[in-house]
Parts: sequence; C-alpha cells; structure tokens
Amino acid sequence: MIRRARLTIDAAALGHNLEVARGAACGRSIFAAVKADGYGHGMLHAARAFSAAGAEGFAVATPGEGALLRKGGLAERILVLQGALTGDELSLAVEHSLEMVFHDRSQIDLLERWQSMAGAVPLGRLCAWIKVDTGMHRAGLNPDQLAAARRRLAACPRVNPSIGLMTHFARADEPDPSCTNAQIATFRDLAVGWQGPTSLCNSAALLGHDAGGDWARPGIMLYGGNPFIFGQACDHDLRAGMHLKTVLVAVRDVPRGGAVGYGGRFVAPERMPVGVASVGYGDGYPRHAPDGTPIRVNGQATTLIGRVSMDMITVDLRGIEARVGDEVECWGDRQPIDAVAQAAGTISYELMCQVSGQVRAEARVIGLPDG
Repeated sequence: MIRRARLTIDAAALGHNLEVARGAACGRSIFAAVKADGYGHGMLHAARAFSAAGAEGFAVATPGEGALLRKGGLAERILVLQGALTGDELSLAVEHSLEMVFHDRSQIDLLERWQSMAGAVPLGRLCAWIKVDTGMHRAGLNPDQLAAARRRLAACPRVNPSIGLMTHFARADEPDPSCTNAQIATFRDLAVGWQGPTSLCNSAALLGHDAGGDWARPGIMLYGGNPFIFGQACDHDLRAGMHLKTVLVAVRDVPRGGAVGYGGRFVAPERMPVGVASVGYGDGYPRHAPDGTPIRVNGQATTLIGRVSMDMITVDLRGIEARVGDEVECWGDRQPIDAVAQAAGTISYELMCQVSGQVRAEARVIGLPDG
C-alpha cells in the first residue's frame, strides 16, 4: 500500500443495484452508465459487474471509452452519449460496433463528409441515435430540426436504418414533477410514429417517473448514490459500491480553547480527544468539507473538525472508543456518501469521481463472479 487511505469496490453491490434498476425498468433494456471511469469505480470493474448481472448495454461519454470496453472483452451494446467529433472517432465507432448519438447538426455534417471520402468508411454499419432537446437546453437538436436530421441520417448508406431517439431530463431529481412531465409530453409527441428504439430515463426518472421508452440509462443509482435531492439511497434499497476507509494515526488531547488544524477553524469548546486520520484532499476527500461532516471511527458516528489537509483530517473523538490504528470510514455502507456530499455542499457523483488516481489504482475489488 502506497497510501493508507484505501478504496474497496463492491461488485456484488453494483450487481444488486442493477437488479433494483431492472425491477424499476419494467421490462425495458438497460444501458448501464460507466462513463468517467465507472463513476470513479473503475470502468472495467463496473462493466464486468453489470455484465454479470445481465445489463444489455453500457453508456459511455466518448468513443475512446467504448473502445476500451471492447478491448476489455465486453460484448454488449455500447452507446456513446457525446457522439463523434472527428472522422477517426467515426472509424473507431464502426470498428468497435459503437452506437453513436447525434446531438448537433455539425455531427451529421461530419458523417456525410467522412463517408464520402474514398476509403474512409470501414465495412459495417453505424448504429445512430438522435438526441432531441425537450427542455434541458444543453445537448440535443431542437424539435424543429428533428425531421431533417432523421432524413439526413437515413440517407447515409453506412447508417443502420433503425435510428434511435433519446432525450435527457434536467430536473427529474426534484420533488416537483412538473418540468419532467413537460419534457416527457414533448418527447412523446415527437416520438409518434418513430420507427426505431427510444430512450429517456436516467436514474431519477427510472425510479420516480413514468417516462416509458425502450431503453433506460441509469447511472448514479447503480453505484449506490441517491438520484434525488431528497430522501436517501437506502429508501430505494441501493447499496454502496465504493468504500473509502483509512486509519487513525494519532489521538490527541486538546485543551479547551485549542485551535485545531490550518487556520484554527475549529476551537475546542472543552478539553477533548481529537483523532488524526490518514486521508485528505490528496486522496480525494473534499477539502471544502466543513466542521460537522459525518464520519465513522470503529463504526461509531462522529464528525470532522478542522480544515482538511492534503493527507490528514481531524475528527471529534468525544464519547468514542478509539486508538491509533483503528478504522475510519469516510464513506461506504455504514457512512452514506450522500450525507458526506450534502455536508460538503456537493453531490455524491463528484466525491466518487474525485478519488485520487493513486488510491484508485490500489483499489481492492470484491464480489466479482469467477471468470
């Protein structure tokens, strides 16, 4: 071990969460989102866990991510959400049977130029999806551009004639369903008579809305994060896929009035024991986490005190039985990552993705099926 902070990835928990998604999908097929290195869990680790649990496909951000899945032995369908930006990426898509999303007219321009170049088009057809903007106003064609985009793609000889249609929700994680319902209604109007697969649902829409579609695209719920801004992951029987733990390296007796850590942000209100744990922002623990951020020592709930350092944090040990070498759980099955994220003013996605490369490289993976 190079770092004392250690990461464990629970592949069995990932598989369980996929089963929860499958139950909510009511027969729809699932593209399991594994972009951003599997939300920090390791793309191949996550994909193999989801493959073993029966995922029909994977969703990635770029063609390069899709190619890495193919090189890792994954044979399921692979959807590239950002589509292609270069001819080389289109060639990579055909070579590795990647399904490309077209969300901007410039991508169709690129496809037409690419396939017209002598020798540029490999054997095989490209599976295409059109992303339409139903109200998020980020990526996606405007509804009035949809018909022309479909005609142009259908006219491309290297495009599979079964063209998919998808959208993405901006506010499905909120308790007020009105914006999401409006997006669903817009999509359904556009999809009348559509000859091809459709896809709408992210994690929040899958669990909280009757959006329909042929394919769902869950992400954060597969890793045990709560997809809503209310409630908890356990409300949906989701299990932590990532466990970030470390150990106490010191137990200090701090006098009343003693200022702890850089800047003296926390001042001891009484004589108190303070634990020093071997983890910090260099490992991916959020530097902006405030006093009171939840953490566990030997399974006992306590809180962060003082400013987060590069490789050390300080914790309140009042009422806690602890000594040097004892386990500290930053997040995992007993310390929900969503509670840490909320205290730090961020979301669980960011905490998962920002675990340092050094810690991630040393991650232990448990629960993968044999082979």
